[in-house]
Amino acid sequence: MSLNSGARGFRRAPSLFRSSFEQLKNRYDTIQTRLDAITFPERYKGTILEKWATYWKNLVIDYKEMVIDTGRTMRERPVRSSVYVSLLAGGLYAGARNPSESDFYDQFRRAYNELSLVHPTCQNPVASRHLTFLERCHNEGILRRLSLGVVSFLWLDNYDKGLAIYKAVCPYLQPRYLTFHERIIDVGFNGKFWILQQKMVDYDINEENF
Repeated sequence: MSLNSGARGFRRAPSLFRSSFEQLKNRYDTIQTRLDAITFPERYKGTILEKWATYWKNLVIDYKEMVIDTGRTMRERPVRSSVYVSLLAGGLYAGARNPSESDFYDQFRRAYNELSLVHPTCQNPVASRHLTFLERCHNEGILRRLSLGVVSFLWLDNYDKGLAIYKAVCPYLQPRYLTFHERIIDVGFNGKFWILQQKMVDYDINEENF
């Protein structure tokens, strides 16, 4: 594909969204027309009802202007608009595919079941040690998940949540932000936890046997 054809593709990309903006603009025009048609009797003028209607009328006008400005910007700067739309779509997709704690345990159970079907002498020691480590951390209750919307981090706490000793509840003895990266044991993105998946590569091959 030539550079010119790629540029033309970028210019055509915002056109996919222009119709949607036009539809939104028409809807806002319809809503604004209905709001303008609302008239209050003389006794309600100056009351909270009239102020409430005025508020919603101004809100519709503001959103209508925002839609018009956005559509105008997309027409004037198609390449930049395509990049912004792509980033927004990618962020929404990553957020929808951000794995949860239950997703981690589902992936862990599948990996554990797959490894259990392999004879111990044929198991990859890297996969075996990692699953044993995760199992021990789960039994100790120190596995935690931190979600940043589009990505999740699986990290290790000091104690179980139900533990009530002084070291576990003292706010000055909690994990520090500066050393938090040292506690991360897995990264979840796009529906899976990648370190666990990487550890399970060739789980049924024990190189020590060769």
